[in-house]
Amino acid sequence: MEQGARNIDKVKKQSDSVISSNVEWLLKSGIKIKDGDDKGALYGWKNLNPPSYPFVYSEITGYAVTCYCWLCSELGRPEGLHAAKEAAQWITRKMNSEFLLAAGYVEEDSFVQKGDLSNQIYLFDNGMVMIGLLNLYKISRKKDLLQFASNMADSLLKHFFNGSNISSALIDRFYKPVEMNEGKWSTIPGAYHTKLSMGLLELSKLTNNANYARISNAICHFAMSLQKPDGRFEMRPKSEITYLHPQLYACEGLVYSGTFESNEQYLKSGLQGIVWAAEQLNDRGGLPRDNSGASVEQSDAMCQLLRLLILCYSDLVKLIDESSLTDMIKKLHMRILEFCIISGNDDRGSVKYQLGFDTACSWCTMFCLQALRLWQKNMESERHGRLKGNVGRFDYFV
Repeated sequence: MEQGARNIDKVKKQSDSVISSNVEWLLKSGIKIKDGDDKGALYGWKNLNPPSYPFVYSEITGYAVTCYCWLCSELGRPEGLHAAKEAAQWITRKMNSEFLLAAGYVEEDSFVQKGDLSNQIYLFDNGMVMIGLLNLYKISRKKDLLQFASNMADSLLKHFFNGSNISSALIDRFYKPVEMNEGKWSTIPGAYHTKLSMGLLELSKLTNNANYARISNAICHFAMSLQKPDGRFEMRPKSEITYLHPQLYACEGLVYSGTFESNEQYLKSGLQGIVWAAEQLNDRGGLPRDNSGASVEQSDAMCQLLRLLILCYSDLVKLIDESSLTDMIKKLHMRILEFCIISGNDDRGSVKYQLGFDTACSWCTMFCLQALRLWQKNMESERHGRLKGNVGRFDYFV
């Protein structure tokens, strides 16, 4: 028993150390641009050898606004609020005449992995930026942030929707729909768009405009139409391949919507999606990129799943044996720690996207930070005899 307690304390200290390092890397490292026209924005990732920052990422800067607000609210770090304001200022500077953002800006000519980012305007990316502005508004109460978020929402409805239905996931700088030949999941409408509900429902409440809630509901119904009986969301018509990262985006949006609107149908769909994702865990506690059977583990999806398993614990124990659920959380937490860079000065605290990639990923680090903090709070609640999962839901959720 004493040895078991010592092991738990050792893991907790390791996890606490990673949390602290995550925070410092996100606030102080070169992943956050500190001067020039892009001051306040974040790079998508850092190439570690040789060191370089290939592109500035609008979606991730939107996430950063939320994450930095969370650092201020959850961890009492006032510098987080300053960083959130700088990121929001970059966003408002870079908005086009329709209050929308291009996907990003390539910093290295040799970086061609994502194409011409400046000619790509994504529905999902802009939705994440909108949520970030609303989260900053909740802390700062600056009315211009609420107005920017409202303008963004209205432009999203104008350019990406036909009535209540998503008509396109990606447009160019001339607001024309773009269709990628490879049918990549992020370029087509999908269940992952339910994460926009976090902004739409919040905006509906703040502006007393029921239309935003109506659109949110339509997205949730669309997502449920793509869900298979086993909980998997179809990514492309008649495809059996589902990527865990967007699968869990869909679950996040549905669980949030179900909670926010007390809608059992949405909540049930989200929980079923989580159960399917949890069934994809391997013996090491890792989560693969997709369900093909020959896929590498991916840390963003792993951190997303850990967050959801803890946040939804009290609901999930009705669907998963409690001892199995507890074991999933334990193994997943341990596996995530293996993706964290714990040495060096410049990169310590960052998180690898995949173990085979020599990169430090900005959004994976944000997801990891929140996942480890939830795990930490869950361990504290156990120690004090409180119910598992009693840690609140989706406050400043990246």
